Amino acid sequence: MLPPDFRWRAIGAADHDQPNQLLLDSVEVARLYQRVDDHTWWISLNNQRGRELRKQKLCSGYERGKAGAELWAERHQARLRAEVDQYLQRLEDRRSQVRR
Repeated sequence: MLPPDFRWRAIGAADHDQPNQLLLDSVEVARLYQRVDDHTWWISLNNQRGRELRKQKLCSGYERGKAGAELWAERHQARLRAEVDQYLQRLEDRRSQVRR
């Protein structure tokens, strides 16, 4: 079960019945995607982090990838919440500096 404050959203070419972006407080933490060439499903995890710290994992299908992402979010929700809070704080700090 998806923890509170996390939600799925369909972005890009995704069908609305197959949301592919997992958000926490409007910040993407994971995204499911299907390759065009071989139609395999993949998930990108830790998207609130820099590219070098993200993980890509092969999924056996959309439903299994989505279920796995929800279990991952549940297990890591404390860390994800802290990292998203830090990410949003950095964004706010940058906005404040630009306004000066």
